Amino acid sequence: MTQALTVEYRKILVAEDPLPESLNVLLFGSGDPRHILATASQLFLHRGVQVNVYLAEGCVELLARHMVLLAIALEDPQLLSLKGKTHLFMDIYGNSLVRPFSSAYLSTKAKELTNIITDSEYGQRQAPIFSYEALRYKERDQLADVFRFWTNAPEHVFNIARYWEDRLRVQLGVRYDHRNGAFDWDLQMRLRENGATQVCPQEYKHWRETGVAFTFPEYEQSDPNKTFAVGLVRNGKGFVHRGSVGDNLTGPYAAFGQKCAEERLSRSKHGVNDFRSTDITERNVLQIMYEIQERQHYRFDPKDIHQFGSHQLDTGKNLNKHDARTEPVEAVRYNKPLLPCENLTVHLLSVEDVLRMHELDRFKAKFDAIFVASNYFGLLKDGFSRMWKDSCLLCFETRQLTVFSQDEIKEHIEQIKAYAQKQSLAAVTNFSINKTHSVLSYKHQGAYK
Repeated sequence: MTQALTVEYRKILVAEDPLPESLNVLLFGSGDPRHILATASQLFLHRGVQVNVYLAEGCVELLARHMVLLAIALEDPQLLSLKGKTHLFMDIYGNSLVRPFSSAYLSTKAKELTNIITDSEYGQRQAPIFSYEALRYKERDQLADVFRFWTNAPEHVFNIARYWEDRLRVQLGVRYDHRNGAFDWDLQMRLRENGATQVCPQEYKHWRETGVAFTFPEYEQSDPNKTFAVGLVRNGKGFVHRGSVGDNLTGPYAAFGQKCAEERLSRSKHGVNDFRSTDITERNVLQIMYEIQERQHYRFDPKDIHQFGSHQLDTGKNLNKHDARTEPVEAVRYNKPLLPCENLTVHLLSVEDVLRMHELDRFKAKFDAIFVASNYFGLLKDGFSRMWKDSCLLCFETRQLTVFSQDEIKEHIEQIKAYAQKQSLAAVTNFSINKTHSVLSYKHQGAYK
């Protein structure tokens, strides 16, 4: 689930006391900017606090995805409305096939991001939220190549529909011809049993089949989402790529689509939800976009979101999903400076540093809060605790809200608890309450090791 890091830090560690003047936060393998966006949306409440977020990811392509998704939230309102930002974000964040509008935005924005990453003065003026000081020059060149691949050109082909089907065939094997039943079993016996009750059968099955998670009746997803490309290497004017990044078992529903402030949106009758996880995602992302832009609390209006809990919206299966859109789109140029977020800086860390951060002096006793993604837990080294400040907040993502079995989830939780005990961490999560946890929180007390 998405957390505003400043809110969590204050709730757990400083209670009613004011936050410190600066907070250094490490996101270790988060994969997307959900925690950054949630934090940015609440910073109008903490104007005197400087938040520095450090992104540690295993490939440059993920850093590029972070940048474009954050850029959407910070676009000038003259270029994108709040509803436009919400649906554009959802499209690029969760759909393997996107709307032609989203493809056009990605192509146009890629040129702007190329200029930002290659010209430091221009980047500081247009997007001061990003810091690239920790990147190697070759990684900046790789980022520029990623952005070039996102532009529309005949040689920039990314057949994600084929990648998706190939992965599905390998995963299901002989069950591929009966995949609809396999999808239903994964949803009912795994995902929903593990707490993701807001996900509806029609949206989950459609996503498993096509890679399109978020659908609305007014849109048709048809173009490959190039932000999912991984292993990009330039080959003349074109590119070769290793495949697509991201899971195709759980779905992008857990981050924004499980809970919201209005409990009535979680109602269901006879096992059928009134609202899809897609609809809850729309509501929560809209709130984030509103609060970042307007710097005030969002007030929910039911007219702002869709309600399709029992509807099958069958989009994202046709048109040019196997092709590359080639026409240049310059009707709108998204080159205005991003909205100011003066007390937030996002530092892109070198991919090469992910496995050796604990050895580098510049990270010694650096971080006030750390989020560790579930698939990065195995990468924690013995010296990882050197990077913690006194009273550091540590948040470990569990495998709850996934299609892992209960035994696998429990095993992973026990590994987290054993690690915390070894590091003498004090539990913040209340384990005495009989409930599941998607994140286990601990606090570090004492000098770093």
